[in-house]
Amino acid sequence: MSQPNENNSQTNGQGASGGSKPPSSKKELPTIEEHAVSLKIDAPIFAAVMQSKKWASGKRMPEADFQTAVKEFLGSPMGGK
Repeated sequence: MSQPNENNSQTNGQGASGGSKPPSSKKELPTIEEHAVSLKIDAPIFAAVMQSKKWASGKRMPEADFQTAVKEFLGSPMGGK
């Protein structure tokens, strides 16, 4: 009876380790919050960019995309026109 228990524990172990998502060899992208800190973006600017882009907290993206979004926001006229 010990053999079926070993099989069950292996099966459960594999499923619990993230069966819905395969392990990734790539490093995860930083969050927008991490970009804001590393690039020293002021909190009001960061909040305004998030709102204008309709980003949720924790969104992950490449730094270049984040920088582009901030530059576009800072270069846009007030009122979005």
